[in-house]
Amino acid sequence: MERDLARVDTLMAQILILARLESGLSSGRRESVNFSQLVEEIVADGNFEAQALGKSVSLEVTNGVILENTDPHALHSECENIVRNAIRFSSPGGKVEVNLIVSGDSEPRVLLSVRDRGPGVPEEHLKDIFQPFFRLNRSQGTGEGNGLGLAIALEAVRLNGGVITASNLSPSGLIIEVNLPFGAAPNLKVIRR
Repeated sequence: MERDLARVDTLMAQILILARLESGLSSGRRESVNFSQLVEEIVADGNFEAQALGKSVSLEVTNGVILENTDPHALHSECENIVRNAIRFSSPGGKVEVNLIVSGDSEPRVLLSVRDRGPGVPEEHLKDIFQPFFRLNRSQGTGEGNGLGLAIALEAVRLNGGVITASNLSPSGLIIEVNLPFGAAPNLKVIRR
């Protein structure tokens, strides 16, 4: 009963987050966020959890990134849901690879990519995985998901002016890419490493 209550509590919290993001409402807080540090913390937490499952999560960052006037809760939800989803669907012994890249000088873009080595997604369902409550019928994964993680990620990315895509890897796996363009970039600071 306690386990069922915890699941319902998690589900309700995710539904509320999704509803808030879908309506375009931020958490009310807009602030500068060290995006590189946020991703590093999520990857460290994810790697700790993944190791208990015989998996791992690695991170490669080219430059530090600070995003200004941003909803920190939306950014955290976006990244955490993508990384957790990749861990869930990675094969045993698999490695999730997270890359954070800044490209372009006159029109900077932040690209966050998360690659897993799981079974991938049938081509006809690549866009569907971002819809609320969509789940593929698979024996892969833990079965604990409720089909809201990537829907929350999609809305959080939109709220921060970005685009999220999914594509299959060869011979297996999935890559989720978040592209945050900032035009002339008053909202983006790059810290060269």
